[in-house]
Amino acid sequence: MALMNSEMMFLFVVLIISLSISCYEVGARNINGTPTKSQETMDSDFECVGIYKQPSLKHPLLKNHKIQHRPSFARDIVMDRFKIRRCPLGSVPIHRRKVRQQINITSKSQLQHFHQYSQSNPGHHFATLDTTQATTYHGASAKITIYNLTLQQNQYSMSQIWLQNGPPSELNVIKVGSGVDPGYYGDTQTRITGFWTVDNFQKTGCINYNAHCSGFVQVDPNVFLGAAISPTSVIGSRSQQFFSPFLVKQDQNTGHWWLSAHDNKSGYLNIGYWPKEILTHLNQGASLVRFGGETFTPPNNMNSPPMGSGMLPQTHFGSSAYMSNLELFDSNYNSISVEPEFVTKNVDTNSNCYDLLYNGDQGSVFQQAFLFGGPGGQCGV
Repeated sequence: MALMNSEMMFLFVVLIISLSISCYEVGARNINGTPTKSQETMDSDFECVGIYKQPSLKHPLLKNHKIQHRPSFARDIVMDRFKIRRCPLGSVPIHRRKVRQQINITSKSQLQHFHQYSQSNPGHHFATLDTTQATTYHGASAKITIYNLTLQQNQYSMSQIWLQNGPPSELNVIKVGSGVDPGYYGDTQTRITGFWTVDNFQKTGCINYNAHCSGFVQVDPNVFLGAAISPTSVIGSRSQQFFSPFLVKQDQNTGHWWLSAHDNKSGYLNIGYWPKEILTHLNQGASLVRFGGETFTPPNNMNSPPMGSGMLPQTHFGSSAYMSNLELFDSNYNSISVEPEFVTKNVDTNSNCYDLLYNGDQGSVFQQAFLFGGPGGQCGV
């Protein structure tokens, strides 16, 4: 069964973001690269700081770190995507916590919230497509559909690329994609979300980067972790399915793990990177790559939140969330398509809560793609 129809028009948003200093416009594009009506957006959760004064450089392992301003693999640079520069020359945006948030803005509270992202934590669920080969990967990329979801405080729902390496007690993980997390952001907007750990979410790592979170080095003056993504897809509308292209790749020259937005027409928009100095096993590459969704709700407290679009993947692609154009970077740093014989479906709860439907190649436009998600509910622990 084909998940996609190449004759239908799909729109993608290349991370339409805004800073607190002003509104700006960025046009979305459809699958053929045709600009659509531009959209204004405003976000007051960020501020500009000097690039060498960003919180990440306070990490003890980055004391003498020299910032890499672009990855060595970026042959094409995205130029003039934004009308004006969001932060002044020599500065970058960082996330500023909202005053109305219900959790205290402290390192301790942020670490407690971060522990919820551990797979071993009760109330945590996932529906992913996982690699199965015993090999080394140096990156992955995918286009992820973007939906608005309604969640309660202390819940989260992610659609993401997930890379890891190391034994359980020293597990190195980088995750990045679109997420809704009211407990962290103070709202239910869908945002670019990324996080890392080197001990399986116990004592190290954090979400995004801010005054209490070091590790990720921001270099782009416009697009950043924590930024709201707009527009979002409309359930049931095949003409209003929006996606964001995410790429996470290790730089062969420096060993840093770069987060980029990438499309074949415009090249790379390089947001920033996780330095190799803070990683203990991923600095050698990833042993496992996962694509899909992840949720959390406090156990014995409430139903699990929706994942993806909130619809099960048995419905058509205009309703279910999908990830398309799945690619990996092999042990030689070459881009390869995901192959059905080397991946497996991994869902940790019943199919009435969440599921994943993968049928391999979906044609030249969407290539390797799958549907995923679900309404949540009584999903167990």
